[in-house]
Amino acid sequence: MVADGRTFVVASDEALIKLILGARNRLVVIAPALTQAVADALSERLHDLNDRVTIILDSDPEVYRLGFGDQAALDKIREVSADSHVGLREQRGVRIGVVIADDTTMVFSPVSRNIEAGSTSMDKPNAIVLSGNAANRLATAAGSDSRDDAPPGEVGTKALDAAKVLAMQADLKANPPKPFDITRKMNVFSSRVQYVEFSASNYRLTTRQIPLPPELIDVDDADLKNRINSRIRPPFDGIGKLAIRIESGGKSESIQVDDTWLKNERKRIEDEFTFQINNFGRVILYGDREAFDNATSRFKQIIEAYQKALSKKLVEEKTAFEERIVEEFWRRWENNPPKYFARWNLETSSENIRRELGRLAEELFKSAISFEAPVIKILYKNVAPENIRDSSFLESLRRIMIKRRVPPTIIDTLFESGEAAPESGAFFGR
Repeated sequence: MVADGRTFVVASDEALIKLILGARNRLVVIAPALTQAVADALSERLHDLNDRVTIILDSDPEVYRLGFGDQAALDKIREVSADSHVGLREQRGVRIGVVIADDTTMVFSPVSRNIEAGSTSMDKPNAIVLSGNAANRLATAAGSDSRDDAPPGEVGTKALDAAKVLAMQADLKANPPKPFDITRKMNVFSSRVQYVEFSASNYRLTTRQIPLPPELIDVDDADLKNRINSRIRPPFDGIGKLAIRIESGGKSESIQVDDTWLKNERKRIEDEFTFQINNFGRVILYGDREAFDNATSRFKQIIEAYQKALSKKLVEEKTAFEERIVEEFWRRWENNPPKYFARWNLETSSENIRRELGRLAEELFKSAISFEAPVIKILYKNVAPENIRDSSFLESLRRIMIKRRVPPTIIDTLFESGEAAPESGAFFGR
């Protein structure tokens, strides 16, 4: 018997584990959720008792946000129950705890650890222990009676659906549990969206231009003249898309990339994860931040790989580019050398002029293929309560979300306000 035969006891993890480990013929566990320690003990017994174990839990993410159990505990139980061929059951809204171990039953009030740590003192009981026929009746009501003529269970009549668990985990990822200080209250404003500023620079490469030295501005060559207006475009013509390979998300990708592809990819990322609200800015769902950060990180990786591939490709044009510069200017320089020739007493022979032009053309080409590193900036800002008082903000946001097929269940719960307990440590960094 638990706690030396007492009837009013404390349903601590230690007491629950003692009951679970002591079961020999029958084990029933009903609770909103489980702590990791209890789940570990229960996992040990699943292989031993097999079909003599009944587990009934809630699949509502609120039970974890309220602190009734650990998400990792559910993962552990699901994994071990699948190996042991023990079906988990679901009872939505259950807020009572029951452990039946053979002929001993503990009925307890689950403790929200967001509100209190849970007592271990027998002077503060939250459970009662029963035995004998009461245990049998509770086990039958829980549906653990395997007799052919047994009445149907009253709770846990449905299997715990894997799809519901995945939905619950996604919900908790988007709005994770937080520890709260219940001793104080404050007016709170909760938002599932926030502003995001997303900028990308140094990725449009084939439209870039580099400044020319004054000695090379006046040209006759038709192809060069198309490139020159005190600045010159590198010889990108005819290059087209380049094949690059990146490692992203644990897998290798091969992509054909050019400036147009990069422009479209940036727009795809913005359109997939963010919502532009005219006169207010761009917003993103909290639940999409991780995927958005991963997408922008991948985008930067692609730009860097493209820059390397483009630089390598341009090197093949180096000789032709430099020869064209030399042929365009060497006769003009013979007739009218740049002033620095006289300043430094440089020889004005054809050979020396061509050599000097070749050196200048090489410097120019190095500048043409020297790309600045791409810069991706992401800045998140919280939505203020004043925004949701502006009907134009709400209407614009609702309109674009409906257009983008966001479910109404998400749109209707974007903003909440009211009185609540502040998060633990929220004041003065405590």
